[in-house]
Amino acid sequence: MLKKACIRGINSFMYAIGISTVIQMLLLSFAEGMEPVLPEFGVRFPNLYIAMLAQNFLIGLTSAAFGAGSVIMEMARISLLLQSILYFVLTALVWIPVGCVCWGLHRYPGTMLVMGASYTASYVISWMIQFKQCKCNVEQINRKLLELRREAAK
Repeated sequence: MLKKACIRGINSFMYAIGISTVIQMLLLSFAEGMEPVLPEFGVRFPNLYIAMLAQNFLIGLTSAAFGAGSVIMEMARISLLLQSILYFVLTALVWIPVGCVCWGLHRYPGTMLVMGASYTASYVISWMIQFKQCKCNVEQINRKLLELRREAAK
């Protein structure tokens, strides 16, 4: 389980950094007047590129928490409610501080809306993964039951 969490965390970290870099480059190239980082965040660094690197790292960290935490949703020993609570707490412990540092989550209502939508989308993805896993388990159980019925009928 720990190995799976580490692999998912690393993969999520790398994907998030890649996607964020592409979005930042598109903003720099095509969106005149739009900055890839908030000015309040950018002034903490000597130049824009270092600010972008720091933001990408924090975005990757958040994504790694979401990816690694997804193994919680596969723990069959605990209820779905407890899985959801644990996942929410784990991801919120990373997501909220990063959101406050990078995007002024606590200052800008628009940012709160965007981040809330992002967080909700992440939960939807996690629930879809859980549903797929449950569906797979049910199919395996049904196959085994069918095999047992065939053996009993012989």
